[in-house]
Amino acid sequence: MKKEKKKLWDILKENGAKIFFTSLALLILCASTTALFFFTSIVRISDNEKDDVVMITTFSQQDKVLELANVTLEDTDKVLYTSYNGNYRDLTIKHSFVVPITVDGTTVKATITEGNVANCLANAGIVLGEHDYTLPSLHTQIKEGDSIRVYRVTYVDNQYEETIPYETTYKSSSLTFRFPKRQYTLREGSNGKNLVTYRERYVDGELHLALVSKVEVVKKPVNKLVLKYGKGVPVSDLKAPAGVTVNNNVPTGYSRMINTSATGYYSARGKGASGLGLHYGTVAVNPNVIPYGTKMYIASPDGKFVYGWAIATDTGTAMMEGTVGVDLFYETYKESSLNWKNEVNIYIYD
Repeated sequence: MKKEKKKLWDILKENGAKIFFTSLALLILCASTTALFFFTSIVRISDNEKDDVVMITTFSQQDKVLELANVTLEDTDKVLYTSYNGNYRDLTIKHSFVVPITVDGTTVKATITEGNVANCLANAGIVLGEHDYTLPSLHTQIKEGDSIRVYRVTYVDNQYEETIPYETTYKSSSLTFRFPKRQYTLREGSNGKNLVTYRERYVDGELHLALVSKVEVVKKPVNKLVLKYGKGVPVSDLKAPAGVTVNNNVPTGYSRMINTSATGYYSARGKGASGLGLHYGTVAVNPNVIPYGTKMYIASPDGKFVYGWAIATDTGTAMMEGTVGVDLFYETYKESSLNWKNEVNIYIYD
């Protein structure tokens, strides 16, 4: 054991200088490493125009780091500089780019680093109207090289007069049995009028769409009414009493029949002598022979002329004097004149 200790001591005496300087070097290295750790920064630089780089520097100021990285910024560029865990730092550079915006017949420019269409419009000071739209849409993210188009949309309401053409309608009646091939105009037709409101959609001043938003009838059309022959077609549209049928112009169940003459009349009055209304199917009688309110069926003996079911509501001089048995009411003067004087059978329902 003594020999071994002596041997070790001899080695230390022989290499003492080497060991001293080696230990000193290690000590300096450790001190330097410690100082480097505490007094330097590790900076990761992210640039949207370049690849990411990592720098080790004793500077922590943003401007110094940018200068060392040889980065030139424009006023519209953005820099985000953050630090964490002591000497670790992130420096993010977002270079701006120009986005052309076509609006109101010209092109303006928005300068942004990032954002969507709405951000670009705000940057350029462009305000959208209620119906305006953009392509691409407002929430679309914009990248360098993109462009934007703004479409101005307005709505205008215009009104136009529109003619409503009248139609020709036909009424069939046995009244014209004497001239079955002739037709008679009972009422002339007249056109109506609509006031039509169109909502027109203009995009950048050009009409793209027009839709009808409202139609107001200013004047209704009056259809032309033409009378034509209809074999056996009654003038009146009154209905038969319950359970009564007509065969060969003779109804069932009547109480008595009067063969007499019939004329035709027209009146603008609304009521007859009885106080009842005047319309197709109402007739003037001698109330002493046929009381007011009596229901009857009227047709010529040969069946060529059929007035049909009727009710007594009016009277007149000819009926009271007995020169005419019954006067048939028509709603047009033309029909009353076409009636002439006909022989008729009146089937009475007392």
